[in-house]
Amino acid sequence: MRVFKCLAALFLIFTLCSAFSLRKKGVKQVYVMGVSISFTDSLVYLTDVQAMPDVKLTREGFLPLREDYSYQLRNYLESKDGNRNHTCITYFSEDKARLRKKAALLTRKYMNDHSVVIQRLGKDEFQYTKPEEMDLDN
Repeated sequence: MRVFKCLAALFLIFTLCSAFSLRKKGVKQVYVMGVSISFTDSLVYLTDVQAMPDVKLTREGFLPLREDYSYQLRNYLESKDGNRNHTCITYFSEDKARLRKKAALLTRKYMNDHSVVIQRLGKDEFQYTKPEEMDLDN
């Protein structure tokens, strides 16, 4: 009987531990990066790949409120240089390496066009925020 109690306790501990570990594996980190092109200017802005904590993709695999992320970049650039003609695109992925490859591909693409100047925006200059956390007064 004593052996049965020990085995039952071990089974219970194992079940609880595996349930918590499975739940953590299901939550994946989402990464975003942005590109801004202005057709009236030769500057192309590229942001760093940034981790977005507490953001989950939808069931279809899309970034929720994804247009708000592009508006964040557009508003930042409009306040920075006054150019109101920025077209901003936000790329996202749960795979950081895949997103970095996309950034490298875009960089090569724009470097081949010698009329374009690439401007990098580091995390210290521009940081994406989760849309619910933005201040709506601005």
